[in-house]
Amino acid sequence: MRILIGAVALVMLAGCATSPVPSSQAVKAPPDRLLAHQSELPGAGRITVIRDSGMLGSGCYATVFINGERAAKLDPKEKATFILPPGEWVVGAALEGAGLCGPLNEKRTETETLLKQGQEKFFRVFSAPDAGLDVRPTSL
Repeated sequence: MRILIGAVALVMLAGCATSPVPSSQAVKAPPDRLLAHQSELPGAGRITVIRDSGMLGSGCYATVFINGERAAKLDPKEKATFILPPGEWVVGAALEGAGLCGPLNEKRTETETLLKQGQEKFFRVFSAPDAGLDVRPTSL
């Protein structure tokens, strides 16, 4: 019986993990939730952040940060592209919101990247039951 309960709990937790969404299938976030780095710049590169699909944290926006500045708020399966000059950038994410989102608010997770002129990089925002929210480079 214990094995059956453990197996059911494991399946339920796996069902809560998020799944990657390829950039071609992600929906662009609406303009009112794109908060920064949207203007064209000569010689700029682009960083596209895609939020996974799935139920874990889906009732809350995943706020994307660029060098600590709020840059977008994403629902599951959404993406935002940021136009940035070449250089070092820190891409971060955190769940934000009120009500039921309050207990889910975690500290921001971040990763840094070096963006070259004309280069486009992709990052994935995802949640896992055992690891919380994270942001990492992706090739999808």
